[in-house]
Amino acid sequence: MDLPRISVVTPSFNQASFLEQTILSVLGQCYPNLEYIVMDGGSSDGSAEIIARYRSQLAYSQSQRDGGQAAAINAGFARATGDILCWLNSDDFFLPGALHRVAKGLAGSASKAALVYGSCLFFREGANASAKILTARSFNAERLRATAYIVQPSAFWTRELWEKTGPLDETLSYAFDWDWFIRASQYADFVPYAEMFAAYRRHDAHKSGQGGEARRAELLAVAQRHGSDRVRRLYEFASEQWPSVTAWTRRRRTMESWHFPAAGAAARLTVPALWRLPAGVVTADLHTARAMLEGV
Repeated sequence: MDLPRISVVTPSFNQASFLEQTILSVLGQCYPNLEYIVMDGGSSDGSAEIIARYRSQLAYSQSQRDGGQAAAINAGFARATGDILCWLNSDDFFLPGALHRVAKGLAGSASKAALVYGSCLFFREGANASAKILTARSFNAERLRATAYIVQPSAFWTRELWEKTGPLDETLSYAFDWDWFIRASQYADFVPYAEMFAAYRRHDAHKSGQGGEARRAELLAVAQRHGSDRVRRLYEFASEQWPSVTAWTRRRRTMESWHFPAAGAAARLTVPALWRLPAGVVTADLHTARAMLEGV
């Protein structure tokens, strides 16, 4: 069987600490019909030298100033010729066999709008190091409009879906993947796989963890753009009451460490701003919005 061409784009900026591991995880797939593109935004930390070591195995690479992460990914896909597309950030990496498994899953849909997503190893580095498996949940387009439950490094799609959906929104810096997945879900039902395809790394300089208020504003904008009335009310409320939401979260975690019964409900009683939730919103929804806005 002829394997479909897979185009992988890696955007990077000052990620020399992780970049080589990312590159090796792609090349180490030993996938015979691979097109690998690395788009570096003009790093000053030695990334260009790392890229140069592997240039002979890359379809294209550059190291120059760009318009940001989404613009770099769009530019990479504009050069890509693959039947299957994905991007892999330079602090994440593929797990062995991922591309062969994805090719098998999408081989019959290469000319159609289709997307598959797998489970993902999520791990934190640093003082609070930890690891867990983010299991791929069943696809639900409405749930996707409420929370970004598809883990981006483990998602792969066909060229047809990319062309129908259009490029990433370059006005977004933190939420462009969530926005794109929501838009793409109009054209295809996504297919989950239990296998782990990638590892998602959190570290001290991780972009999502450093976004703060700007990141929360973008997530709110995407929720307002695509979500139902209930979802919009949820994110608007959580954003407006963010100090109270974070206070509730701290108290809930403390109570949970004490094995306090119904810790979430009990902690909420100590935060008057959260006593009355918007119409149709329940405490579980607030947990969802908090996790999204906090970047965990």
